[in-house]
Amino acid sequence: MNQNFAGNIGQFSRRRNEIGKSLNRFRMWLRRNNLYEKQIDQHLSQLKTSLDQDYLTIAFIGEFSRGKTELINALFFTQYGQRILHSEVGRTTMCPTELFYDKQQKYCYLRLLPIETRLKQSSLIDYRKNTQNWIEIKLATDSAQEMSVTLQAISQTKKVTIEQAKQLGFDADLLQPCLDDKSKVEVPKWRHAMVSFDHPLLKQGLRILDTPGLNALGSEPELTLKLLPQVQAILFLLSADSGVTASDMKVWEDHIQNIEGRSELGLYAVLNKIDSLWDELSSPKKIELAIKQMTQLTARQLQIDASQVLPVSAQKALIGKIQNDPHLLAKSQINHLEQMLATSLIENKENHQLSSVIDKSQSMIRSALGIINNQRDQLINQQQQFESITDLNKEKINSLISNNEAALIDLQKKSLSVKPSQRLLQRQARILHSAMSNETLAKEVEVALDELVNSKTTFALFKQLQNFFVSVKGIMAQFSREAELTNKMALSLYKKFAKDFDIELIEPRLFPVVKLNRNLDKIIARSEKIDKNFLITFTEHSVAIKRFFSGSISDILDFFKTTRHDLIDWTKNVLNPINQQLRIQKHLILSHRDDLLKLKKDDANIEGKLKAIHHLLDDIEIERDTGLELLHTLDRQKPTNAKPSKPNNIVPLSSAAGRKA
Repeated sequence: MNQNFAGNIGQFSRRRNEIGKSLNRFRMWLRRNNLYEKQIDQHLSQLKTSLDQDYLTIAFIGEFSRGKTELINALFFTQYGQRILHSEVGRTTMCPTELFYDKQQKYCYLRLLPIETRLKQSSLIDYRKNTQNWIEIKLATDSAQEMSVTLQAISQTKKVTIEQAKQLGFDADLLQPCLDDKSKVEVPKWRHAMVSFDHPLLKQGLRILDTPGLNALGSEPELTLKLLPQVQAILFLLSADSGVTASDMKVWEDHIQNIEGRSELGLYAVLNKIDSLWDELSSPKKIELAIKQMTQLTARQLQIDASQVLPVSAQKALIGKIQNDPHLLAKSQINHLEQMLATSLIENKENHQLSSVIDKSQSMIRSALGIINNQRDQLINQQQQFESITDLNKEKINSLISNNEAALIDLQKKSLSVKPSQRLLQRQARILHSAMSNETLAKEVEVALDELVNSKTTFALFKQLQNFFVSVKGIMAQFSREAELTNKMALSLYKKFAKDFDIELIEPRLFPVVKLNRNLDKIIARSEKIDKNFLITFTEHSVAIKRFFSGSISDILDFFKTTRHDLIDWTKNVLNPINQQLRIQKHLILSHRDDLLKLKKDDANIEGKLKAIHHLLDDIEIERDTGLELLHTLDRQKPTNAKPSKPNNIVPLSSAAGRKA
């Protein structure tokens, strides 16, 4: 892998680590300033976890013998001096394979999911969450030869009858009869493979998805509908010696061309095996022209820009790297592919995942800084009161004590006046919870699952799934109406609080109902995306289609479960800024009263109190500067095309502002 790619991955990893460090600093900052709340701390912890466990994913897709695995070897594993993944001639990658580093288990292994699990209704996504059904083999990464031998298991096949192959979800027309027994065909022994490997790039968060040909994508629609939309880059492998074949076009049209979120992907057609065009009897210019013409033809056939077609020779690149042959490496054109991949992969991930975490973190920091602002204003007011007391008018202390008591009573009254609005918001939140309760979905799920078990035709299953989606959309529409009302009530409460207490308060974090509706629409759209090609396949394989429908219903249940969890989290946190403000304001009034009473009894002197407030204001200014620096630090970690943070009421402090040195 060239330095640009490795450097970009490293830069992304460092940026992610810096954001994590900023979150940890913010957590400590909250504790120092008595702003710690359990719910806020849990939210920050969840953001940190989402950073630590996320991956940058590249998917390699294409028909058999297009050189996907060879390209992976050339891109990532040349330092071993040999092929790590089995990529000789023939159908080498027999099942979808994920290469990554398991950040939770933190050891190296090969896990294989038996092909027989296709006979069960559990989805591939479900199996990926549970290791019980997998065969695990320890991966000895200190020996390249031993590791390569172990990984050859991914290519294992087994002989089954054509009927058994159909039951497993394979299209019989795409299978090859066994040479020694024409009544049987060869199918992959494994349904899916997961390789945890302590490669430097994988440890920094890179994940590689290597897929077999059309048969795997066609019989495992979850790969297309669920896994592929989660990747940041797709490399669609073609062969320069054959161009875009009919089976290539079928893979492109059925599984890639209209993939969800395509505009957010780094999508490239890799025209591999350009060494087949290297004719020793032709001039370099003629060879270059032939490659250019093939590139332009491929772009027209796939209806993409020519810049998205990347010619390369994976085999020559692998040899060139292992033999340290710069001429052969340059001729393979792999450097250009690596540069394009590095740019799109990082940009796509940064623009979405990192930006989202940064925005949420900055919103929390601005809210906390707003509370610090108000605390500072109250201390300045107290400072001015102390400065008005002299030896000649000490009787003014009694007046200030009376004012302090009146302020405390006023605070209590205003706090009570806010309570009805708080109770209304809490009651509305309970209504919102009931609209998203387990019971709300229970009846619809029961009907859908009953139809799933008893339906005899594919059409009936599709019809029932459509009815289920209609019901789900109805539930979500009711929930959305209640959520919009809840958000309006939260905004009204914050405005009332700011007006009654004459303080600046950041607007509340609203419940993201629009975003949730988009997410639900995507889930439903994925399931509705099954086209006639899938229907033809599924009519022959009832287990496959029932597994698919079961997975679709499971996705909806997971969505509702996550939404309920988010709603509980939001309900607990939405009033935190107000409650914190009340707590701090009451504490300042009470501590000021104690100071005034001590002055009245001559147990303290004005100069000492002024000095104490001076130090407190110095501390607050330092803490404010720290909070502002956290905002700016996160701004610097944003993608270059993202807008910098604009903290509404957060302005730089002057060391002399509102007080005397």
